[in-house]
Amino acid sequence: MVDSDVKINKYLPLAVLYFFFNSLLLPLGLLYTTLLTPVFVLWLYKYPVFKYFYLFAIGSVVFALVHFLNGVSFPAYFKSLFLIISVFIWCMAFYQFLLNCSNLQAIFNKLLILNFFLLLIALAMYFVPFLRPILWYSNSLTSGSGYVYRLKMFTYEASYYSLLLVPLIYFYYLKILFFRTGSNWLIFFLATLPILLSFSFGVIGGIGIGFILLLLSDVKLLFLKKVKYFFIAGLVGLPVVFFILYYFFPDNNLFLRIANIMNGSDTSFNGRTSDSLILAFRIAREKSLLFGCGPGQTKIFGVDFFKTFYSRDFTPDGVVLPNNIADILATYGLLGVLIKLFVEFYLFLKTRVFENYYRLGLFIFIFIYQFTGSFITNIAEYVIWILAFTSSVFVEFNKRNIFPNYYSKGMFEL
Repeated sequence: MVDSDVKINKYLPLAVLYFFFNSLLLPLGLLYTTLLTPVFVLWLYKYPVFKYFYLFAIGSVVFALVHFLNGVSFPAYFKSLFLIISVFIWCMAFYQFLLNCSNLQAIFNKLLILNFFLLLIALAMYFVPFLRPILWYSNSLTSGSGYVYRLKMFTYEASYYSLLLVPLIYFYYLKILFFRTGSNWLIFFLATLPILLSFSFGVIGGIGIGFILLLLSDVKLLFLKKVKYFFIAGLVGLPVVFFILYYFFPDNNLFLRIANIMNGSDTSFNGRTSDSLILAFRIAREKSLLFGCGPGQTKIFGVDFFKTFYSRDFTPDGVVLPNNIADILATYGLLGVLIKLFVEFYLFLKTRVFENYYRLGLFIFIFIYQFTGSFITNIAEYVIWILAFTSSVFVEFNKRNIFPNYYSKGMFEL
């Protein structure tokens, strides 16, 4: 029997590739995990999980028949369909990896440490102008704000990098909350600093909202001492931080973006939420509101809709729906959206996500985030879904293990 260390060493290179270098030196939209699709197929063929590929293939054929009848650009269709198939195969491979891996925490630990060393390199490169664009990029966070450099590491943008960090952040935050690690502040620092430097308000806000909803989902959590301490610290610390920002930096980007979101003038927030859904509805309706316009067709049929909606010129490459639900709506119609939501709730109940705080936290976060960001082929999103739906993941966060007295005696003991 192979021990856990060998298994970890066996899968660690792929984990590092996925987390840090998946798009390095490749054209936009192409990933090394995409290029490895044939390898994944050969590896998965012997496992029972491969049977789901046949179900996926049947569904794809049904949608394709309708799309072909409504008219499509075949080169764009098959190119995008290949990417979608590669994403589905990657999802099966990742799920099988979780079943095979006996110590996921060891991989998380290595990823956290390696990410920290790369962060040190990124901070050093920040002060070298010609090296800075390798790991950072600048853009305006909201209307009227100046340009800010955001940490992206070797990914194509900061929001994608921050989404990669979410499984690690939830793991280490809950580890701090439930267990004595001996280095809580160090772990918190290593997990938090990179995502703060990404300035990805969507992911950061989603994590905050997700944690609040997770704590409110189970009254027992509110009686934990650490939760009380964090709650008190938040009540005291947040007003102090906001007062300092308001008094000394009244024109800071955070306040400016909050104000723009409240008055509806934040183009980034609108583009990821309401604008994407409106445009997706119009694009899908052009061919079939029920079945959508098909893979790869949004950039073709969407140009005129984007030009009219935003009153400016667009090229096909500029037609992007940065919202997973909107992207699915445009591509596979209302039926595609309903299928995804049905699968999410079905697997939530079937895998009993609510019995594990880590998986429940991830579910809450990614369920919200799919309406505010991501896209149809975003493997970082699907990795979070799969972690949430795999019952063997981090069983130490099972409610029965966190509160054994409550479940053994049928009552909650303080």
